[in-house]
Amino acid sequence: MSLYPKFVCSHIRTLPVLVLLALLSGCTLPFNWFGKPPPRPNPPAKATWEGDTTAGAQALQEGRLEEAERRLEVARERATNDGASQLTVAASLTNLAVIRRAQGDTAGALDLQQQALAIREKALGPDHPDVATNLNSIAGLYGARDDYVAAEPLLVRALAIREKALGADDRYTAQSLNNLALLYAAEGRYDEAEPLYQRALGIFEKTPSPDLATALENYAALLDDTGRTDQAAQMQTRANAVRAADVRRPVPAP
Repeated sequence: MSLYPKFVCSHIRTLPVLVLLALLSGCTLPFNWFGKPPPRPNPPAKATWEGDTTAGAQALQEGRLEEAERRLEVARERATNDGASQLTVAASLTNLAVIRRAQGDTAGALDLQQQALAIREKALGPDHPDVATNLNSIAGLYGARDDYVAAEPLLVRALAIREKALGADDRYTAQSLNNLALLYAAEGRYDEAEPLYQRALGIFEKTPSPDLATALENYAALLDDTGRTDQAAQMQTRANAVRAADVRRPVPAP
């Protein structure tokens, strides 16, 4: 039912007013007053890889894993069958790996990430920063299984790629330093982990961000594990202050 009354479009002398009222009220004009064919309705929007991927990401954010998986699987099929670039296929594989991990299927996530890595290495070369990102993701999956032996060479390689491609002081290099330090600390290799945390902090402190807070928290855990409780408490206090400042930071206008 229309929310507006239906106007009868019949009196030509009041045509302008009645046409306006008809358009406002949802009245369908019985014939073409203006001598032009009525415009054709817009065709339905074509489904795209971007649209399916965005919908999948939204569903994941809302915790709807089945719907996220369905939309991202459609995106992968679309990328594979529609002649999209191999890097688009790799992106779909990586996205689905995130869903598999959220579902607790670490083995499935590893398989998808390894497929994506093979594509990126072939398309971009073995020393591209995107390859380093993929290596970090795979290492994180091994870490989730406490398989530090498998994770370590991936993190070492990712760090080397970022240092060479992005520079020793880049924030992505700092992320790799933090990741490798975290692995060493998990293995009790504190002497190897500590200088990496310190290097990462030196980079992150140039531009405070949640990454800085994370590195501070990780370093605080190392200090606590090695009996330096006062220093650990100070480091945690700094981390809390960084996070509080980030929460208060205004969001930039779109």
